[in-house]
Amino acid sequence: MTRAAWAWGGGAAAIVALGALSVGVALATTAGPEHHVQRYLDALARDDLVTAARLAGLEADVALPLGDEGEPSIQRIIATRPAADGTVAIDAEYGDATDAERVTFRLEPAPPLYGVIPAWRFVDPPVAALEVGVDQHDALVVGDQPVSTPGPGESARVAVFVPARVTVRLAEPLLVAEAVVLRAGVDGGAPVVLAALPAPVLERAVGRLLADLLEGCTEQPVLKPAGCPFGLAVDDRVTAGPRWTITDLETPDLLPGDRPGDWRVRPDGVAAAELTVQRLFDGSIGERTETSAFRVEGTVRIAGGEPQLTLDPARP
Repeated sequence: MTRAAWAWGGGAAAIVALGALSVGVALATTAGPEHHVQRYLDALARDDLVTAARLAGLEADVALPLGDEGEPSIQRIIATRPAADGTVAIDAEYGDATDAERVTFRLEPAPPLYGVIPAWRFVDPPVAALEVGVDQHDALVVGDQPVSTPGPGESARVAVFVPARVTVRLAEPLLVAEAVVLRAGVDGGAPVVLAALPAPVLERAVGRLLADLLEGCTEQPVLKPAGCPFGLAVDDRVTAGPRWTITDLETPDLLPGDRPGDWRVRPDGVAAAELTVQRLFDGSIGERTETSAFRVEGTVRIAGGEPQLTLDPARP
């Protein structure tokens, strides 16, 4: 073989070696664990939840966790910390200028792609199970997902990508509760239980229900209307009436009942009855107006988006 052939062969081998080295450097700088995390955060930031799920290592048939409802402007790698067992801890920052949080991901080597390209995977999928509930209701919204719990005061679990920002809101216009904003996997994982209070619209609706029930009581021309909180005892003989009217009724206050989801009402009121009475003493007949102070006690429960009022049984 001539010297020129040797020179060409040596040059070709050097070019191949240099090309292999370049490919190796490119792979090392694009397939490291920090780049796997960066691609995951980028997918989460642009709401590409399918790609985020694939990078997170979720099975294809698993329902997608909730994504980030914010508009993150920060998604960067802070530090890479190898461990003796071959895993790597990646510290990343994610969020925006007002709420960026630092979170740590653990990764481990995965089987190389095509047998040569280094690959990494999360030791545990970056998904948090948020436990959420409402103390006096069973419906809420997490992010954009409606969530129902087994019952008032009970909780449900919602899967959320870490570190997505989500808001837990009450899903009931008859009640009010302060929303809770958190980042999944950052805020300690404690259950989120919203504290609900009656909304003014519920108080007005209960007032109308109460007025309707008492109106039904006034339509009974008897001294002690059945199932009603007021009544009279008259010693003389009633020859006409009574004709009942409600002359005063407090605005009902709603207080939590003994059972989650129940609200108690205890307003005071006054009913007046117009009677025609024949006195037993002398047989004289005359008109009389009697009043009956009363207290309504009952339970309000929301069912199907509507309040239901049940009065306690009348006391003897």
